[in-house]
Amino acid sequence: MVLLAVGEWARFGRQVITYSVDAPPRTEQLGVKERDAPERITDYWRAVDRPGRSGLDDVPWSAAFISWDIESAGVPRDLFCPDQRHTIYVERMVTRAAQPGAVFFPRRPNERAPQVGDLICASRNGSATTLDNLNRGAGHCDIVVEIRPGEVHAIGGNVGDSVSRSVFPLDASGFLSPISARPVFTVIENRLP
Repeated sequence: MVLLAVGEWARFGRQVITYSVDAPPRTEQLGVKERDAPERITDYWRAVDRPGRSGLDDVPWSAAFISWDIESAGVPRDLFCPDQRHTIYVERMVTRAAQPGAVFFPRRPNERAPQVGDLICASRNGSATTLDNLNRGAGHCDIVVEIRPGEVHAIGGNVGDSVSRSVFPLDASGFLSPISARPVFTVIENRLP
């Protein structure tokens, strides 16, 4: 999952967006935009059975990207159900976490310091989505690709209309610092080898 995400980020020009606790997000490097790579975004849409969509139709494709990445990494559908909405596959992960053989475990942000391979999921557009209220509202997830002192790097699709690397602040204990621009509602523990 991680290597695939890093490869796609490189393919899209290595766009970086840095978030902080007390300032708006800033884009440090621009990447290739969705309208310049519609065929590749169609590949992501195929993972959620929407092959007619592309980067030209203005439909958010971030969940399709995550679904493509996880499926392309060889994770079978009995462990991860791809979907065009992040909150739907997170809801399915919550249900599956109680079953034997589960590999993804949604945790509250104050219960899990993110690790490489985990997913960081936040509500969007004021949806007020929480782990206790997966209202199928707007959400967004990124794959953690690197941990550095005081920050976590995660890659997601349709961030700034590209595959972007987002940098989030960590507190002294290694947990995500709350940021208003990206209200995280879960860190999904990934127990895949």
